[in-house]
Amino acid sequence: MVEFTSIFEVAKKFMESAEEAKDLNEAGKLETVEKQELSLEEVPFEEQVMYKVEQSQQLEQELQEANEVKYMSDDIGLRQKSREFGDPDYINEIRNQNEKIDQVLSKYEESLKNDSSDLNYQRVSENLERYKGTVFEHELKDTLKDKFETVEEKQRIVQTEWGETKPDVILRGATEDMTIGDLKIKKGEDLYIEAKCGSPEYIRNEMEHILQQVEGHDGNSLVVVSKDYLEISPEVRLDFEKKLAEKGSHVYVADVTSMDISIGLTTSLRL
Repeated sequence: MVEFTSIFEVAKKFMESAEEAKDLNEAGKLETVEKQELSLEEVPFEEQVMYKVEQSQQLEQELQEANEVKYMSDDIGLRQKSREFGDPDYINEIRNQNEKIDQVLSKYEESLKNDSSDLNYQRVSENLERYKGTVFEHELKDTLKDKFETVEEKQRIVQTEWGETKPDVILRGATEDMTIGDLKIKKGEDLYIEAKCGSPEYIRNEMEHILQQVEGHDGNSLVVVSKDYLEISPEVRLDFEKKLAEKGSHVYVADVTSMDISIGLTTSLRL
């Protein structure tokens, strides 16, 4: 909590400085430095702040666009559909299609109706946090089912050199050629998916486990993660993706954050 508070305080002070500089500029107390070849020392401090803000925003935008092209491109509408993963209405569609999900959420609803204490709300919230990964998996199955002949409903055990693993999603027989991220799938081929939805820290902690899980993929292999993945340092992502590529697997980033799904899942409860 201390770390987050300090970050917000720094951001607040930074924005306050930027706003003050903007006000001064509008009052005519600053001269525009655009297209002028002045040394940094010759530029008023307030204009330096504004310039740095603009440069930082531009760089952030460029990095974001580069990440989106690298991790979130596809030709089957997956990115657009994944934006709906946190929508309570869509979560309810998934619930209506899956008896097990309905049973789990119904249990939490009944618990809250019988005990509306803050402590019980906290317990249910923690359980939903752990369960959102299952909902994320079923949303992927639902989104991709029309692109394949069959979707395996039950997870099956696969033996690897690391022991047993259960691929999260197995889709059989692509109905057309398609591209997901940098993975190209030919018509008739199968697709194995490991799905991870969580905070940057959670996904980073799961990386070694993911590298073991993809050993159980027999064919096209894909790791689909929530957008939180992009908050992990580029160096860590690069190392992970290199190791993943050595195993013949790929990464695709869904256009939805873990928090989006948490909020949507909580909001979808029928209380």
